[in-house]
Amino acid sequence: MFFSRIFKLNSLKAVGDLGPIIKKCLCTQQQIPRVHCIPALNSWIYQQNDKIISPRNISKKIELPNGLTWVPPLIDPIKIPREIIAPSTETADTPKEAVRMIVIRRKKMKRHKLRKLKKKMKFEWAKLKQKRELRKEKAFQAVLIQQCKEAESFSADDYVKQKLDKLHEIVIPRYWKGKRYPEFLIRQKMGLPPK
Repeated sequence: MFFSRIFKLNSLKAVGDLGPIIKKCLCTQQQIPRVHCIPALNSWIYQQNDKIISPRNISKKIELPNGLTWVPPLIDPIKIPREIIAPSTETADTPKEAVRMIVIRRKKMKRHKLRKLKKKMKFEWAKLKQKRELRKEKAFQAVLIQQCKEAESFSADDYVKQKLDKLHEIVIPRYWKGKRYPEFLIRQKMGLPPK
């Protein structure tokens, strides 16, 4: 189908036997055969590409200052042999450098971590706070309910009676004429009946 479109085989049947030409075109050898017939109808397939021009080498020559034509090679400075000393394990000998910067960095890091933790635990802490407030509210309501019950069970007669009993109650001192005695002896001396 594909080759019939390219070569327009239907229109070229009248020209002659095209069997060997097609066989040459469709052979599967490694060497690609050349096609000798160039159909006039599909000439766009065989158009040659324009010549590819490689880019020109446009490189400016770098001139040396003062018109020099030769540069002497760079001479390395004299290498002084130095002994490499391993760092000591004692931390007291090594002085701290930029101590203030370390302190500032630590503070910044703590602040950053705290901010990160607050962002992470925001809703969990809000739940805990809400539960705490609910507990406080329940305790407060229980106290209010208790006070209401006490107010409802208040009796004015009992209250007055308690106050009068307290007023008529005889207070027994611990000391009698500068000496400490037991309660029953003091009651006898005061002329009161025993308990």
